Amino acid sequence: MKIKNLTLITIIFSFMLTFTTCEKDFLVKSDPGAATVDGFFKTADDFKLGVNGIYNSLTSAGYFVTFWGGNYFHMNMEFDVISDNMVGQGAAWKGYSEVASGLLTPLSGGITEWKFNYGMGAISKVNTMLAVLPNVDFGAEDPATWEAELKFLRGFLYADLAFLYGGMPLITTQINAEEADAVSRSTQAETYAQAISDLSFAAANLGQSPNANEVGRPTTMAATTAIAYAYLNQDDYANAATEFAKVVALEGGAVGLATTEEWECLNRGCQEANKEIIWSVQNGPLSEGSGDFIPMGIPTQSGYNGWSGHKFTQDLVDAFGMANGLPITDPASGYDPDNPYENRDSRLRKTFFFEGDPYDGGTIGDAEFGGVCCNGDTRLMANIGIAPVFPKKYTADPDTTPEAFAQMNTIEYGSPMDINIYRYSGVLLAHAEALNESGNTAGAYAGVNKIRTRAGLPDLAAGLSQTEMRAAILHESRVEHALEGRRFYDLKRAGILMETVNSNQGWDLHGGANYKAHYDLWPLPGNFVDNSANIDQNPGY
Repeated sequence: MKIKNLTLITIIFSFMLTFTTCEKDFLVKSDPGAATVDGFFKTADDFKLGVNGIYNSLTSAGYFVTFWGGNYFHMNMEFDVISDNMVGQGAAWKGYSEVASGLLTPLSGGITEWKFNYGMGAISKVNTMLAVLPNVDFGAEDPATWEAELKFLRGFLYADLAFLYGGMPLITTQINAEEADAVSRSTQAETYAQAISDLSFAAANLGQSPNANEVGRPTTMAATTAIAYAYLNQDDYANAATEFAKVVALEGGAVGLATTEEWECLNRGCQEANKEIIWSVQNGPLSEGSGDFIPMGIPTQSGYNGWSGHKFTQDLVDAFGMANGLPITDPASGYDPDNPYENRDSRLRKTFFFEGDPYDGGTIGDAEFGGVCCNGDTRLMANIGIAPVFPKKYTADPDTTPEAFAQMNTIEYGSPMDINIYRYSGVLLAHAEALNESGNTAGAYAGVNKIRTRAGLPDLAAGLSQTEMRAAILHESRVEHALEGRRFYDLKRAGILMETVNSNQGWDLHGGANYKAHYDLWPLPGNFVDNSANIDQNPGY
């Protein structure tokens, strides 16, 4: 693994600690940087230090900070437990499981609180840095590039928060405690509009290469992708299609699909600068690694590499069709129940490990299945729809990712693998979705077929209806992005999240799934609402 060009977790001098605190920034309702940044940021290098510090609100270094304390992107792959793909290791685990199992309240904590608190904390820091930007001597550098990076972060956050919570408090300048006490919520549409405004500035002022060529900083493609999703998530299909098309037009240059051979490495730490990855959260080497992947790992004999706390549904495994493109339920597919993993979609074995597969100098068997966390041997759980598999995505091994494998055994259990937020594969499928939903089903074929061709599958059948194409896009995204946290977003946009989550029989491990309709908007943290006179809670809580 390469040494990361961008160190997202920056050590700030002791008198800057207030600036880098994360979770409680917004709850104390004061600008965390106001008392500490005045006069500090004088040069471009100083300013970069502050910008890097903002990322500390999004991902924090080290197992003991990230894993137990949370962050904005905490265990991003766990969004798949709020779907039909996965089951969390318990019904009260980091917040995601509460959503699926029907236990969500404004006081649940975990991810439904962290997204709000860390997101608004990062936005507060963005506002602080934008305020001091005019007073910084950038020399020959263009300050608009740094303004664009800051506005990308604010725009991305407001768009994501709007999707999760609805209308947000829109704060775009530094505010004092008195102003914070009077803050109120804007509408969801107004929140998206602010996000699109910020992201449009970013798209116009960022380049096709990341700032200073540091992988992990946003590009114009990342900003345009975020704009497109902001439109798509509002069912504004025409504008979404237009924005996605701008990224697709760059295929072959600034963006593109990884090769079939590279695909497995996109989520395993060995292709992190690939053109398919449009924007990712960097988890640098050594002490900068993330503990987020620990529940995705495999118990090993040579050392610690995770505890495999997540369970994966047989329904997800069965969703990977045959190499001839037919589903395994089709009598003409050639599916053999006695050899269920043969002649399947090539992505199946690049997504999961199976019993008998080589791993860590041996083969996966009794020792690994016996070491699974929290509910026992998954080979005994077929009756509730759990598949006897281990994740391959995010899992380090001595052969493919030896540095990551060694690091998880030696340094706070932190993996240096990045979290991919935007992949070009997602752009192609979301573009197809926008085209199909706007009535251009014929135009949706191209993007879907590119993904299928890369996987070695035949093109979609001609003449699909809009409904059939919608199902085909959802299916393709499910198997292409399995374990990447995208399924939740896809199902919510499609309006079938509740019925799909509640069909996940695997939740019987923890009392059953009980997703409720009003969960489509998460609750604002109870302490924030209780202490804010002008803030109303979302309906149903």
